[in-house]
Amino acid sequence: MNMSYEMFGIVVAFVVLGSVLAVIGTLTLDFDLGDTEKIIPQINAGTSTATPNAYYDWCFKMNLDCG
Repeated sequence: MNMSYEMFGIVVAFVVLGSVLAVIGTLTLDFDLGDTEKIIPQINAGTSTATPNAYYDWCFKMNLDCG
């Protein structure tokens, strides 16, 4: 199969156009790579890790056995 110069020019034009559009698209999109530092709370002996439950808190404050 013999490729003419016109056909080769069209293929090159599409490759250049696609490359330019890919570069512009990459530069204009806002990518979040997750490079921000995440803060993990410090857990010590005074930190409550239990799930709060209002019913059992009320029972404890009222000195009731809600068991």
